[in-house]
Amino acid sequence: MLKKGILFQGLSGPEGGGYRDITYLFLYGLSRNILCRAKIRDMKKEWREYLLEKADRSGYQSPVFWKMLKKEEKQCARIVLGLVEDLRNCEDGRAEKAWICLRYLVRSGYRTEEEYLREKKEISFSGLWKLAGEKTGDLLLRSSRVCMCLLMAEEDRQEVRKDDGIFLFEEGIEKSEDLWESKEKREKSLDMKKIYVIILQNYYFKPLNKSSR
Repeated sequence: MLKKGILFQGLSGPEGGGYRDITYLFLYGLSRNILCRAKIRDMKKEWREYLLEKADRSGYQSPVFWKMLKKEEKQCARIVLGLVEDLRNCEDGRAEKAWICLRYLVRSGYRTEEEYLREKKEISFSGLWKLAGEKTGDLLLRSSRVCMCLLMAEEDRQEVRKDDGIFLFEEGIEKSEDLWESKEKREKSLDMKKIYVIILQNYYFKPLNKSSR
């Protein structure tokens, strides 16, 4: 299969410069989607276990991202990540199987968006951004819904016109990334403070006890 497109190169910027990796948004969207989670529960146990092993060897292991998900959502995201890894890195029939499964999950979980794309003669980023925000105030979910629309439009060879909406979408992605990075930095800072306190307590200051009074 031809390995090109959003799930491989990422999303191109507003002016065609550079690409944005949407892997985490893709995982977030599918794992938070109740219909997608139901489909994943129906997978054969052996295949789920295989995909979980693939996910464990993946480079997408950001602690901040995985802590954002609940138990079942995390399991779902890991299975989807295993599919993404097969799609990107396998050269045999596994890549084709992974693509068929991912396509099925996206179109099963995002039927409203699929219908919107089918009915529209002209699709714009503003229209997608408006559609994605109708039922959620969650910036990550809104951005991930746009990603799913772009994936389906890409497969169906539908052009998405770049208007002012793409800047709103880009801003949403940037804010999401800033959120993850700032949380990760705060956690690292807290960890360093804990280490500093432990060092002071164990190496520089003796604990106060009765005999020392």
